[in-house]
Amino acid sequence: MRRLLVILMAMGLFGTMPAFAGHGDMKMEHEGVRQCALQAESIQEKIKRLETEVAKGEKKYDANQLKALEKKLKEANELLEILNRN
Repeated sequence: MRRLLVILMAMGLFGTMPAFAGHGDMKMEHEGVRQCALQAESIQEKIKRLETEVAKGEKKYDANQLKALEKKLKEANELLEILNRN
């Protein structure tokens, strides 16, 4: 009788383990998404940072670097415009 009880308890525990395992994964995924959101730079912040860097001009950057910054700024502004339209 005792042996049967131990076997039933073990089967019950093994049956609930996937539920506990899935819950832990969801918790970790949620934490990862939250960290990503905290670290991500908003489009407006990116535009402001790029405008600041472009304003420094040739004092800090050569012509190619300045051109690349201006291109990134233009792309960020276009993306913001697209998002605002929708």
